[in-house]
Amino acid sequence: MSMYLTFTIGEDKRNLVDDITDFHIDNSTSTNPQWLQARQNEDGMRQVFVTVKNEDGSPFNLTDCNYWFQGKLPDGIHKIIDARHGVTLDAQNGKFRFDMPKHAFTVAGSYVQAFFRIVRNGESLTTLEFDLTVLADLVYNDLVPSDYITPFEDLYGKLKEYLVKFNGDFDAAMAQWKKDVANLITELNADISGINLTVTEIKTRLSALEDKIKADGLLTKADFDAQIAIVNKNIADALAKLQSPVPVDDSIIVGKKVSLSSRNSMNTIKSTIDANKFNLLFFNDPHYGMRSGVKHYGPLYGIDRLNEALYMDDSVDAIVAGGDNIDGHLDSTDGLLNDEQNFALELLFGSRNHADKFALKGNHDDGTLRLRNYRIGIQPSPDYFPTTISSDQFKQHFMTENLLFNEHRNKNSTYFYKDYPDKKVRLIGLDSNDSPEDIKLSDGGVKYIGINNMGYRQDQLDWLANIALQNIPEDYATIVVVHAQATPTENDDTDLSNGMIGHHTNQAQVNQILNDFKNGQSSVVTNSVKDWEVNVKTNFVTQGKRDLVAWIHGHLHYEEYTTSNGFNDISCIAAIGTNTPDKWDETEGGWTLFTLDKTNRKLTTTGYGLATKRTFTY
Repeated sequence: MSMYLTFTIGEDKRNLVDDITDFHIDNSTSTNPQWLQARQNEDGMRQVFVTVKNEDGSPFNLTDCNYWFQGKLPDGIHKIIDARHGVTLDAQNGKFRFDMPKHAFTVAGSYVQAFFRIVRNGESLTTLEFDLTVLADLVYNDLVPSDYITPFEDLYGKLKEYLVKFNGDFDAAMAQWKKDVANLITELNADISGINLTVTEIKTRLSALEDKIKADGLLTKADFDAQIAIVNKNIADALAKLQSPVPVDDSIIVGKKVSLSSRNSMNTIKSTIDANKFNLLFFNDPHYGMRSGVKHYGPLYGIDRLNEALYMDDSVDAIVAGGDNIDGHLDSTDGLLNDEQNFALELLFGSRNHADKFALKGNHDDGTLRLRNYRIGIQPSPDYFPTTISSDQFKQHFMTENLLFNEHRNKNSTYFYKDYPDKKVRLIGLDSNDSPEDIKLSDGGVKYIGINNMGYRQDQLDWLANIALQNIPEDYATIVVVHAQATPTENDDTDLSNGMIGHHTNQAQVNQILNDFKNGQSSVVTNSVKDWEVNVKTNFVTQGKRDLVAWIHGHLHYEEYTTSNGFNDISCIAAIGTNTPDKWDETEGGWTLFTLDKTNRKLTTTGYGLATKRTFTY
């Protein structure tokens, strides 16, 4: 199970790649082409024996050196940074061994890049790349790829060690660990994905630690709260770093870098933007992730479209991901979570964050498409029940509780509003998949599967009527963004027990609230549909009439427009194109830039891709 590699420092050489944005190494131009091959799911026993020489052929002295394997997996997304599994064999003769971790063999194909980094006293050098290929394992292939960064794994291991070492002295344990956290964040400061991974994992592990410590009675709650307050401050400081402008390059971007032709097209759009007006980029229905049964649709296409939208970051006020951010079709729940985490990471931190970034929830985002198909028997039963992504998990992935863009939410809700005082605009984002997750069927899954049961509930409608639409100055204009259309359907108030029929429950009630707001009226908004009951009192008489510019949505995948609900209801082209499966390829889709002209009471669109130029009055 061993492979042998030899590198000569100062002599090994290869030609530069022609296009760093489409990084592919041509081993024919290398003076030292070498290879390593393994199969998916191999773990630990695949050993690489490495010999390092100087240019004159003498052994490279490896005394006091550490060895890192660094690579980018064949999927072009995930990275391995492994500083744990190198072993010195003969330092004087330049020999070490590296025991490859299983995380390196999760994706079949050829690595984008693979090499060793040799580190000594804070200084380092790297070997030439070698060809690392992973053969498919068609028998056992349920591993889910993920970033594997041993500095954090080691950090968490230290926390557990400290708790044992400083038994009875929690202050000392936490003091040491906080110091290590701060040091790691400093080390990773140039790598936004590393910081985000660290912050997210620290918060997850702290939550579990809190439960354990309280249960075991290791210290008083007062002592614990005092320590956690300090740790939370460290986390907040790290998040503050995340919000500041950071360089974005190929080393941290998720998906494909924007092509030159796309950049040229968007630069033309940028040149037409009036920065004195409110500019909103609405990017909807990317369906990121693998969707089976769709020809010509690669798993990265949706997030590649997101990167095109993020290219506009420096020219717009807000970028809204309008739902169906992931497709939710994978059998593996871990795979779905990985899709959503990748999308959230790129949306929130894949640009310099000049513009605000908000994610809406769509009917595909909870993965209930799998549960629906399982229940009606058109999808083979997986080895486990097809669990779904909860609203709490969505909130965690998109960090709603952190209010990254100073928006207002109902606690850490999936819906929000934000004011833009210099543009005199209030932007409201609603959750059209606000379904009751606590109601289950006998199989243990949620009763109201989000793929079909869209709608709004009491808390959100109360918040909309009594908070989001209140205290808006007379000279402001209000824009609502949401995944689903405002037009009710004939099924909305019928028996919801048949989860296979599409419902938009309480859509008419939302429309009534918006029309009361627009017309300066008051009313009582009610509905008695079981499990979706609402009773909301509106009162906009004192506030008076206000400008409701538009309800902007996706979901339909095509452009459409109506005023039948009392206001502009505008449908946008999907990021990946129409609902015709065979047309979901890179010739389809796009996104829509909305520009608000308050002086002339117009909302105009500039289309990218298949989106078109349109004008609406209000």
